[in-house]
Amino acid sequence: MKRSPIKSYIATVGLLAAFLSSEQSCAGQASVSKAAALLSNGSTAEAIALLRQIVADDSNNVDAHLLLGTTLALAGSRNESIEQMSEAVRVRPNSATAHHQYAIVLSRFMEVKAARQEFEKALELDPALAEAHVNLSLILAQAGELLPAAEHLDRAIELQGNTPAAAYTHYLRAKIWGAQDQIEKSIDQLQKAVQLRPDYAEAWSDLGGMRRLSLDHQGAVRALSKAVALNPQDATAQYRLGQQYLQDGDAVKAIRHFKIALRGHPDDIATLYNLDRALHKAGRLEEAHPIEKQLAESRERTDRASTVAVAASRLNSEGIELEKSGDIRAALAKYRAALDLDPTGFGFELNYGLALCRLGHWKEGVVELREVLRLDPDNADAAKALYIAMDRAQGQPGAPHKLP
Repeated sequence: MKRSPIKSYIATVGLLAAFLSSEQSCAGQASVSKAAALLSNGSTAEAIALLRQIVADDSNNVDAHLLLGTTLALAGSRNESIEQMSEAVRVRPNSATAHHQYAIVLSRFMEVKAARQEFEKALELDPALAEAHVNLSLILAQAGELLPAAEHLDRAIELQGNTPAAAYTHYLRAKIWGAQDQIEKSIDQLQKAVQLRPDYAEAWSDLGGMRRLSLDHQGAVRALSKAVALNPQDATAQYRLGQQYLQDGDAVKAIRHFKIALRGHPDDIATLYNLDRALHKAGRLEEAHPIEKQLAESRERTDRASTVAVAASRLNSEGIELEKSGDIRAALAKYRAALDLDPTGFGFELNYGLALCRLGHWKEGVVELREVLRLDPDNADAAKALYIAMDRAQGQPGAPHKLP
């Protein structure tokens, strides 16, 4: 019900951290400092123009390359951004910071394999670079390599100590313990996270969820109440708290939280079902009737969607086979037919958008890929393809990496 911070951290917070690091390293260079000041004032276009001039005049100005590459990444200019960061590490190959920032930019553009190599290089040069341990752990966790991810998080926690920055690291460590069904160890990490950052709503929510699993009902209510107080719009926390109240026999309180959870996810079957249960337990049968009707309609839509999805999936599979045989135009028609049957199938839309790009219809491909990301913001293949397609649609040279 909630977007995972593991998938979005590198592309957002990590890039901003890289920008700040670059700015600090440029303090002794007046021209680069001026560009950094322009960026801090929101004058991105002027800063990019100045930085381009600086690197044109002095190709060995690593700080300018790093700042320009990071700024271009934030602006979504994939090719030039990667070129600038690549040049920075070429000129300064023994800089752990440069390799780390390059890795962050690569992560921004979903170049996961290359990013992993750069994070590993940064740690080879500086094993005490805590941020690189955290960022590498994210890539490893997404690849299902939980044990090495955990090792890097443990090292980062050791390096960060009892600082607010370590709260996020404890939060990620808790997620890995949870994935390994180590509930008590996950709880311990989440408790450390909220101690270091008392306003950490997501950690409070997960702490409440884990305490529910450990049958600590009172502890779960305390943690989840804190989570919804910090972020009332968090549908996951509201749902979890409603579940706990319903389990404890307090249907009236459960109803309130299920209703709030439904505001963000009005057709969520689990929330509708539990709200209906709570209303019946509270004896509010008149209120339950429209919920039962909505629940039935949602289930009917789900069943109908399943039937349509089977036919659409068949067409999509036929398109994939046609594309493998080299007939992209015929594949495009199959993907279009699948989308006509099921417009919500972002997997079909991704294939359609990629096929358009492979046929050179970059602008049309950009439109489709943006729609995929609207429906599925964490779709790495769509994000990577979108950056490549945007560059090509603007007439820039071919990307150094192929479409997914």
